[in-house]
Amino acid sequence: MTINSLNYKTIEDLVSEWKGVINKIGFQFHTPFGDNDRLRLPYGKIRNQVVDTLIQLQRKYPDFIMNTQRQLELMKGSWGGGVSNTPIDCPFWAILLLDHKGQTKHPCCIGSSDPNAIKPICEKCGIGCYSILVAQGFKNE
Repeated sequence: MTINSLNYKTIEDLVSEWKGVINKIGFQFHTPFGDNDRLRLPYGKIRNQVVDTLIQLQRKYPDFIMNTQRQLELMKGSWGGGVSNTPIDCPFWAILLLDHKGQTKHPCCIGSSDPNAIKPICEKCGIGCYSILVAQGFKNE
């Protein structure tokens, strides 16, 4: 589930509804492509509470919720994803960055292969596939 400013209050209901229907679920946060993206759940009190709720749910349902506590804790702030539209400590290289035509996407898997397309804001990244790698120790060295 991609958590955003519109659906963050539904997480517990979603877990209750889908536990037993599907075998696993993962959570991530919406990554904005612009500074005024109304779907972004900004860093701060509400987002921290959401992450704390996810951690409680993960402890309650460790075989259902795939995110680790370390990964979820990273989601409380900018976890090193980058500066503006440029990845810095993000292990974007660890995931194949191809679009449906086999062209390389920039700067990461949610970007576009079109060099003129709008790009995600790396420093506000909420993508689970990268934060789990950081939580597991992947580094740019």
